[in-house]
Amino acid sequence: MAAKDGLSVADLTAALARGGPASVYLLHGEEDFLVDEASKAIVDAAVQPDQRGFNLDVFRGGEEDGRQIAAVASAFPLMSDRRAVILREVERCSAKDLEAIGAYLESPSPTTVFVIVATSADLRKRPYTVARKTGVVIECRPLYGNQIPGWIAARAAASGWEITPEAARVLQAYVGTSLRALDNELEKLYTYLGAKRTIGADEVAEVVGLSREFSIFELQRAIGSRDTGRALEIGEHMLDGGEALTLILVMLTSYFVSLLKVKELKRKGVSDREISSEIRVTSYFVREYVDAAAEYSRHEIENAFLRLARADERMKTSGEDHRQILSSTIVSLVGASVPVA
Repeated sequence: MAAKDGLSVADLTAALARGGPASVYLLHGEEDFLVDEASKAIVDAAVQPDQRGFNLDVFRGGEEDGRQIAAVASAFPLMSDRRAVILREVERCSAKDLEAIGAYLESPSPTTVFVIVATSADLRKRPYTVARKTGVVIECRPLYGNQIPGWIAARAAASGWEITPEAARVLQAYVGTSLRALDNELEKLYTYLGAKRTIGADEVAEVVGLSREFSIFELQRAIGSRDTGRALEIGEHMLDGGEALTLILVMLTSYFVSLLKVKELKRKGVSDREISSEIRVTSYFVREYVDAAAEYSRHEIENAFLRLARADERMKTSGEDHRQILSSTIVSLVGASVPVA
């Protein structure tokens, strides 16, 4: 495999299938699930499972002398065409160890696949500069929110399943952006569905929703039923779990847009089934939207948009703690109809 820079994990998998492993890989980025996936793909391509007892070595930076790591990487494989060496947490290596590793990377063994893993790497410095010249660089950064549904669909497809776009969005809304957590929930869905090969939004709600006590859907439900205490509890847990305030505000704005639509549709005498289709909410949830729309007046919903916009402005300009912004916004959304100042 020719040396390349900045590939994705998907690019790596395709390249391994075409031409086998390179001698050097640098995996860098904060998404540990992608790092683990890339490391597994490389090792699977390099060394057969029954040969790994003698031909797979895993080191952590700061726990082993750099010259020893280089010596292991330089050794010939035993009863195998290749050996694999993985060095994790390379940031913890001393300058002396990094120099020894850099020297090895200048002329890597053709029978060794050497994988360097760094959470944060300054690619302008040695040994990363050497790895970029002699090997393949894979960036494992977290995905943006709008990339998650596509990743979910591709992940399901790779396992022989199809997930509808709505189901992928529902799964993201429940779980968030953690790829490891999303993959775990997909595995639960595969088991639950058995021979059925298509995952719909109802199945996600039934299987994943049961195990997600503190999700955006639960927050919406609490706000929709005017349960201030429950809404505050869920909001606090969501922030503690790493959920971005930006996403919470966007989702709540979308929720109140849906409530406004439901209110107008109900005024026209539209059925729940038609409402489900119109607001693109699975039938599993539509009754909750209808009940919440009845709970809030049109004036209160319009005020909710102003309060959410004000919260977004505070988040971007005030430097105020996100917990305080979210908690005061929740109280104002659930509370009585009071004009926004």
